[in-house]
Amino acid sequence: MEKRSSLSNFVNNSNIWPLDVQNRVQKILQDKPGLLPVTGQVGTGKSTILMMVAYLLFQAGHTIVFSSEEENWSQRCQFDLPKDWLIQTILPINQAWIAALQPYLENPNVVIVIDQLSSANAEAVFTATQAGRWVIIGLDTPFVGLDVLYTLQTWGLKTQAILNHVAGIISLTLLPRLCSQCGQLTLASLEETRLIYPGSYEPQPLWQEVGCPACHHRGIGDNPSYGRCAAFEVLQNIPTIKPEIETYLDQGDVPHHLPQDSHLTMRESAQNLVQQGWVGIQTYRQQIGHNPLLRLHNLWEQETARATLIQDLFGRFVTQQLVEKLIDQPNFNAIIEGERRRITCLFCDVRGFTTWSEINSPADVFMMLNRYFRDIIDIVFRYEGTIDKFIGDSVMVVFGAPLAQVDQELRAAQCAIAIQQKVAGLNQNNLQQPIQVGIGINSGEVIAGCLGSHRRMDYTVIGDVVNTAARLESAAQPGQILLGPETYRVIHDQVSCRAIGSLKLKGKAQAIEAVEVLYSLN
Repeated sequence: MEKRSSLSNFVNNSNIWPLDVQNRVQKILQDKPGLLPVTGQVGTGKSTILMMVAYLLFQAGHTIVFSSEEENWSQRCQFDLPKDWLIQTILPINQAWIAALQPYLENPNVVIVIDQLSSANAEAVFTATQAGRWVIIGLDTPFVGLDVLYTLQTWGLKTQAILNHVAGIISLTLLPRLCSQCGQLTLASLEETRLIYPGSYEPQPLWQEVGCPACHHRGIGDNPSYGRCAAFEVLQNIPTIKPEIETYLDQGDVPHHLPQDSHLTMRESAQNLVQQGWVGIQTYRQQIGHNPLLRLHNLWEQETARATLIQDLFGRFVTQQLVEKLIDQPNFNAIIEGERRRITCLFCDVRGFTTWSEINSPADVFMMLNRYFRDIIDIVFRYEGTIDKFIGDSVMVVFGAPLAQVDQELRAAQCAIAIQQKVAGLNQNNLQQPIQVGIGINSGEVIAGCLGSHRRMDYTVIGDVVNTAARLESAAQPGQILLGPETYRVIHDQVSCRAIGSLKLKGKAQAIEAVEVLYSLN
């Protein structure tokens, strides 16, 4: 018969759980006693983790009482349990379990370990939990983290009992381990990189399965004892997250984020395995497709990363309603990475600002500009424009990007009129130092997308259309709105205009036929 190692040797020498998981489990065990389910599907190794957690408490001086409905269960373990552990087999009857655990409820030093939660022992388990004992129990379920708490609720544990007496959750699933003979740290594709580093703009080095004879060119170990490793989800029920847990249990509202000091997600654990070379990136990518836990986590992460990126890129420059529309766009990658798009560009510049700033204090200059830009932004957002950038006392606005607008030319013209009317209203209260602005508008095709690096990324549009709009703004007189030919062609029957003839614009080889928008100040 093959000689088995002791549990102590297994715990001390095993690499079944990474250091970050060990540290989190230790934090749970150093807190007040309670129910600690170890969960996973059949064959994931949760029984091994159950014993390892019990051994940590045993090392801390606790008395371990191991109970099972299955006779000789401990003999099927891959290791020998300590001789000091009390091991008992209990009939699968409710009263038998209550009677078997009752003697240990008065001893705070006892840790009750049960291989499997069942209908026969649920009442006894929950009674021991509410008596303030450590109860470490296995639970067959595909759910992890918060969802395990809901599972406990379906077993009859009330919300307040969960909040007060569940110490935490340990969940695990198994992943194929990278073959040590062929794994290499090489530059991954951008798509693969984003599986580990969501929102990344550049490919990163990741461990990959090159393939070798030892693993039959599959990149994963063949030996079952070698060829798998565990990804964990660890939740510690600390006081600061109890309100969110209660809301989740009673109202079904899933928290978008729990503090990292209380929650290690399955996704984070699996990503750590890839980063440390335990799992190859191609294998992880396949597991996302095959493993429902990782697939859901990945979808949630990608959506969260996308929403965060959109908010960071556009939150300052468009309305929140437009941000929310962008989040729902299926072609968001094209919006970010660059696309050809028809847009209408508007430039608005303060006239005489240099002279005005020379005769006023810096504080007055910034106060005036901030008030002016605040009003301009409100108007731009009213017409659902995108503020591309501020350039000193000038602002560049885009219509038709990042989302298409069928009436973009009309929106731009109406926005320009509203700006001029607002400026005129401001001047009525500031007759000594009035502000005047010139505006240029032009329409056509550009390249739209994000420029920059991971340190700073901004959405912008590039093309001759933009340059022409800027030149029209430079040519505009104070209070004037000039349109390029393409903008005028679309809205000539919707906005009052007057031709001003050919304009020779700086940097343009040929003059263009420009028109002026006619508007009232009312």
